[in-house]
Amino acid sequence: MSEQRFIDNSDGTITDTLTGLMWQEGYAYRETGNYISWYDANDYVGKLNQQKLGGVADWRLPGKLEIQSLYEFALPFQSRGKTFILHIDPVFEFSYGSCFWTSKTRLSGALGFEFDAGDIHWYPQGSISGTVRAVRLNSDPSILIKSAWTNRAAEQAI
Repeated sequence: MSEQRFIDNSDGTITDTLTGLMWQEGYAYRETGNYISWYDANDYVGKLNQQKLGGVADWRLPGKLEIQSLYEFALPFQSRGKTFILHIDPVFEFSYGSCFWTSKTRLSGALGFEFDAGDIHWYPQGSISGTVRAVRLNSDPSILIKSAWTNRAAEQAI
């Protein structure tokens, strides 16, 4: 019997037993009903730290490999009797808003990861085109690389 990967901590957080990361259960779009800019995503994370989500104040935007580690090719998201093609474990709250900001920036752009297609794109940091799910703790990069590679291999096999 395989061990459960994601553990709901019952305090608004989810622990990923594979990567060692702790994720925010909710996310900005569900809470605000709007897409936000990369700048607003950082402000949102700052508010989570002020509120001490899960009793801690070290939340941040995820890195590229961290957010990609949540992508589950084999799992379309199901909610309220509807199936959405957003590939994330159903332990996470998800309603709408498939593009998530990362901490990766270059000049005036920031990377956004899309859970519908598994794509990553550069967007202007000021564009209102993403949302955010905060993360904390650090992970072994080799685990993140292996997770991203495994998901990509599964996608190409189909």
